[in-house]
Amino acid sequence: MVDNWEVALISAIERELAQLEWLINCEQAGEEDVEGGDVLAQISRIGGLTDLVYADGLPLSETTRAKMGQQSERVMQMARDRTFGR
Repeated sequence: MVDNWEVALISAIERELAQLEWLINCEQAGEEDVEGGDVLAQISRIGGLTDLVYADGLPLSETTRAKMGQQSERVMQMARDRTFGR
């Protein structure tokens, strides 16, 4: 069973993913004064959240663990696409 705080955590990560996507798009388009450091900082912020799956004593449901794993993989794919897709 997923607790409300787990739903909020997943939702927060989703918002951070949307922000990352926006930053990458702006960086690639040369818009909004977005630089590579902004993108890397966002990747790091999301990594900090998704790494909570490994925190000792944090009671996460299997559903939440799986979703956070998917979110982490999505971030890594976005980073790879950004690096190698140019």
